[in-house]
Amino acid sequence: MKNNQKIAPADRLLDPERYPNLIASPVLLTKREIEVFYKLFSKEAFWPVIFSFADKVKFNHSYWEQYVEVNRQFAEKAAAEADSGATVWIHEYNLWMVPGILRQLRPDVKIGFFHHTSFPPADIFNIIPWRKEIIGSMLQCDYIGFHIPRYVENFVDVLKSHAPVKVISRQPCGERFLTYSCALGVDTMTREIDVSGKRVRLGAHPVGVDMNNIRTIFQQPATRQQIHALKGKVKGKKIVLSVERLDYVKGPLEKIYAYQSFLEQHPEYHGKVELINICTPPASGMKIYDKVLLELEQAIGRINGKYARMDWVPIRFFFRSVPFEEVITYYAIADIAWITPLRDGLNLVAKEYVAVQGLTKEKDGVLIVSEFAGVSVELPYAIRTNPYDTRELVHGLEQAFSLEPEDRRLRMERLFEVVDYYDIDEWSSGFIRELEDTAENSGIPAVH
Repeated sequence: MKNNQKIAPADRLLDPERYPNLIASPVLLTKREIEVFYKLFSKEAFWPVIFSFADKVKFNHSYWEQYVEVNRQFAEKAAAEADSGATVWIHEYNLWMVPGILRQLRPDVKIGFFHHTSFPPADIFNIIPWRKEIIGSMLQCDYIGFHIPRYVENFVDVLKSHAPVKVISRQPCGERFLTYSCALGVDTMTREIDVSGKRVRLGAHPVGVDMNNIRTIFQQPATRQQIHALKGKVKGKKIVLSVERLDYVKGPLEKIYAYQSFLEQHPEYHGKVELINICTPPASGMKIYDKVLLELEQAIGRINGKYARMDWVPIRFFFRSVPFEEVITYYAIADIAWITPLRDGLNLVAKEYVAVQGLTKEKDGVLIVSEFAGVSVELPYAIRTNPYDTRELVHGLEQAFSLEPEDRRLRMERLFEVVDYYDIDEWSSGFIRELEDTAENSGIPAVH
């Protein structure tokens, strides 16, 4: 494909049978536009900032101009398609500049924005050369949603570093989220602000899993047969499961080194525990992750080379995209899910594991989750761990293995209650309710 060749549009009706009213109007980008907008600029300039890895940032002003141009195309498409007074829901940092452009083109529409990643504190965000333009654009939204209250407060702090901010209302977080007991906790959350006469409402909406889809897959005979077969293959060994995309943000090396320390400190577990590490490759052409993969493969090779026996391999490493149906079978047999990113906006893998374990007869899996994943403030019965500290990572495994059966079941049942109720449907409907309520300004409803 030539760099200036537009990608062919998809059918406007995405799935006429399941979603007869869902119509897509594609934004046609060239191969070069996609490469610069997503693979180069977004991942090299914004991604490290969002997750507080300032040392990995690369800023390129010509790429920024391309980023703005792509955002303009999205804004123009939305402006052309939206009915009078329509609601426009914009997603993710890749489209930070869309609200500002769209507001100029269509002052009549209601604009909502959801941030799917984390949002960094002011001293990190403000290293972006174009921070004023981004903030100016975001302030054209009527409602902005983040995963957890901490990110809301970080966003407000960024605003305060640019302009006087009047906080109109705040809300306690304790009913839905952890507050003082974890790294990302806050006790109250800003719900409405006024910046130079422009009011914007804010909220926390952790994304949920598709429980209906998970239930359907789990209940299929083929899935149940595969789960039974896998249990036979592990032959009573304890299974620790890690599922993540290849990314330095996910802390893959820190986890492997901690597992090595666990094996060194606990020879009694040799031959009795296996780490299944499913690592999904990044998009093709993402060269920034090549070094991470090389170091990861070398570390795993050294551990397996040192400890493996004829009947036991300490780490089973899968570097490929695994069908979701297959991942569900691993969730079902895993005694522990070890989810330890250095930073993560939320982490749906943790919720998927809970969703599947909650459907099993035993309901006795244990979730270990990083304190710096957004989901850690939403799931109080998980074991929280500091992924920057090898000793604490090891301790998390030790704690999980030492839990009494009844404690394991109680923890999983409580976790499942949260994940089952706050599913993907509750997330989307909750956000839309908040966005539709912005015009009325009739008080501040509960966090969804």
